[in-house]
Amino acid sequence: MSKIIRQEEVALKAVETLQSKGFLAFFAGGCVRDRLLEREPKDYDVATDALPEEVEALFPKTIPIGKAFGVIAVVDGKETVEVATFRKETGTLDGRHPENIVFSAAKEDALRRDFTVNGMFYDPVAKQLHDYVHGQRDLEEQIITAIGDPCERFAEDHLRMLRAVRFAHTLGFALDPATEDAVRTMAHLITKISAERIEMELTRTLTDSPQPGTALEHLHELGLLEYILPELLPMVGQEQPPQFHPEGDVFEHTVLMLDLMNEGQTGKSAPHIADPKHVEQTFQSAHPEDTLATNPFRPVEPSTTLRTTHRRLPHWMQDSRIYFVTFRLADSIAKAKLNQWKEELEIWRHNQPNPEFEENLSEQTRRYRKKQQEWLDQGHGSCVLNNPEVSEIVEQTLLHFDGERYHLGDYVVMPNHVHVIVEPIKGHSLSKIMQSWKGYSARAINKMLQTKGAVWMDESFDHIIRRETSFIKFQDYIRENPTKARLASSSFRLGSGTLRLSLAADGQAGKPAPHVEQAFLPAQPVAYTARELAYTVLLHDVGKPPTASIGPGTDGQPRIRFDGHAVVSAEMAEVILIRLKFPNKERKHIVEAIRGHMRFMDVQKMRASTLRKLIGAETFDLEMELHRLDCLGSHEMLDNYDFVHDYIEEMANELILPEPWLRGHDLIDMGIKEGKLIGQILKEAYDAQMENRFATREEMLEWVRASYPSG
Repeated sequence: MSKIIRQEEVALKAVETLQSKGFLAFFAGGCVRDRLLEREPKDYDVATDALPEEVEALFPKTIPIGKAFGVIAVVDGKETVEVATFRKETGTLDGRHPENIVFSAAKEDALRRDFTVNGMFYDPVAKQLHDYVHGQRDLEEQIITAIGDPCERFAEDHLRMLRAVRFAHTLGFALDPATEDAVRTMAHLITKISAERIEMELTRTLTDSPQPGTALEHLHELGLLEYILPELLPMVGQEQPPQFHPEGDVFEHTVLMLDLMNEGQTGKSAPHIADPKHVEQTFQSAHPEDTLATNPFRPVEPSTTLRTTHRRLPHWMQDSRIYFVTFRLADSIAKAKLNQWKEELEIWRHNQPNPEFEENLSEQTRRYRKKQQEWLDQGHGSCVLNNPEVSEIVEQTLLHFDGERYHLGDYVVMPNHVHVIVEPIKGHSLSKIMQSWKGYSARAINKMLQTKGAVWMDESFDHIIRRETSFIKFQDYIRENPTKARLASSSFRLGSGTLRLSLAADGQAGKPAPHVEQAFLPAQPVAYTARELAYTVLLHDVGKPPTASIGPGTDGQPRIRFDGHAVVSAEMAEVILIRLKFPNKERKHIVEAIRGHMRFMDVQKMRASTLRKLIGAETFDLEMELHRLDCLGSHEMLDNYDFVHDYIEEMANELILPEPWLRGHDLIDMGIKEGKLIGQILKEAYDAQMENRFATREEMLEWVRASYPSG
C-alpha cells in the first residue's frame, strides 16, 4: 500500500471519528484541489469545528504541533494527519504570523486562506464539496486567484507571492490579473521572508514545474527575481557568441535549459507535445491532390559529416536533414533607422570616459544587436511583401521545386521576411536552394515594381532542426507569427508543402537511432537529487556577465568571450547557496559540478587517465546531465556527450577507478624517502595503470626501480 493511500485512510478515519461525535470535519486545501484535478495529492489535511482540546481527547495519540493556531497532528501507526480547527486571522506584524486568531466557522476559515483553488473543503462521508470562494470555477478556468483582496492576502504572508507563481506553473494555470498586479506592487516585501522558506518555494517551483524556465521568466517579469536572486539579473541581455549560442542571451540559455530539464523525466511530459493530434494537423497544403508518404524524423548525428561554415553568421550543415530558414528584405532596417542609431551611438560614446575601453566596446555591440532585433521585429523598411502580388511571387518561388530539389514544410511570407522549414533532397545543398529562391524572386519582384538593386539581405539565418520537439516548436512559431504580429489576412501567406513526417511524439514510427536517442535522455539511475540538478542548471553560467570580454575566437575574429566563467560561477553559486541555507553536501555537489562544467569540451582530447578520473568523480552524473542540457540549450551538438557515453559502455566490464597497484608503503620499502616525490610517483603510476601502459603490477614496479633508482 502506498504512503499516500495510507494517509488518505487515516484522514478519512479522522473525519469519520469527528463527525460521529457531532463535529463538522472535512478534507481541506491542496488535497481537495488535487482530487478535483484528478491528481494524486501529496498529503491530506483535515479541517474541523472541534477545538484543539476536543481533538486531543478524541484520538489516542496526538502531537500539538501548532496548538496555538488550532493545529493538532493525529498519529495512526506511521502516518500523521494534521487536523486544524476552523479559524479566522487578523493582522500581521512580520509578514508571516497573524496577530490574532479566533476559532470560527468553515466559511471564515476558507476566506482567510491564500488562493481560491486551495480554499475548498470536501466531505468524504457525504461526498459533498463546500466551496465558499469559487475555487471550482477557477480550477475549470485554470487560473490562480487570491481570495478576497490580493494585497491583504500577501500582506498576511509575503511568501504567498512565490506560492502564486509556483501554483501557476506546477498546475499550468494563468495568474489572475489583479493577483499578478499585487505581486508586482509588493514584490520587495519578499526580502522579509526567511531564506529557508524562500528556498523551499523556489525549489518546488523549479523541480515540480513542467517548464521551470518559463516560471523563472515569470519571477523576473513580476519583479521577484531581483529580490530573491539578484545575481541572475545581469544574465538578462548578456549576449553570447551566436556560433555557439544561437538561442540568445545567457538568461534565455538558462531558461531553455531549465525547460528541457524535466523533459523525459518520469511522470513529467513536455506541455508542447501533450496533444498527440497536434502533429497530424492538415494545414493549407500546397499539394492537396498528392498522396504523400510520411517519413521518420532524422535527428542530427554527431559525426564527421556535420559541417559548419562562417560568413557573418555560422551555418551548420548535414546531408538529408531539415532546416528552419529565415531570410529578410534588404531594407528591413531602413537607412533612416541606421542613421538614427549612429547618432545615438555617437552621443553614448561621447559620454563615456574611455570610449575605446573593452567593456564599452562590448556594451556598444550589445546595444547595437538589441536595437537591430527591435527594428527587425517592428517591420521597418518598404515591407513590399505586404503587396499580395509580390508575396505570391515569393510563395510560388518556394513551391516551384518542391518535391524535386527539396521537400518544403510549413512556410510564412510576412511583410518584410520569410520563415520556412525545408529538407533538401540528396544532391541539392541548402545554400544553392537559397541562392535560387532569392535570385529568382528578386528579379521577378524588381521587374514587377520597376525597381533595381538588392531585394534580400545578403545572408540568411538557417538552423538545423535537431529534435522532434524542436520541429514542432518551429511549426508553431511559423503558424503563430502572423497572429503575434497582428496582421490582416491579406498581409501574409501561410502554407505547407510536401514535407510529411511520422513523429515519435504522435506515437508513430520515427524514433532516432539508439546511439542518437541516448543523448536526449539522462542516464538512469542518477546519483543526484532533483534539487541539485535544478540549481546546477540555474547557476552554472551566473559568472558569465562579470567575465564577459571581447577577444579573438578560433577563427581569429573578435567575439564575446567568458574566460574563467566556470570558476567565477562556482564561487558565486556557493555564496548564493549559503544564503539559501543549502545543506553542505548538496552545496558542495552543485559548486563542484559548476566549477568543472567546461571540461567536457576537451573529453575527446583527454588522456585516458584524465577521462577516467572525470567519470569516476562523485559529481560525474550531475556534470554529465548538466553538459547534456547545456548542449541541447544552445548549439545542440552532442558529440562529446555521446563520446563519453560510448566510452562508459566500452568500460562496462572494468572499474573506471581501479584499486591502485602501488601504495606509499611500497615506495618506502623500495628505499624512496617520504615527501613530495612519493606523491608524484604514485600519481604517475596510477595514471599509467589506467592508461594500460603496464600489463602487471610487477612491470610497474620494475619501471619505478628503473626510473627512481636512488629515490
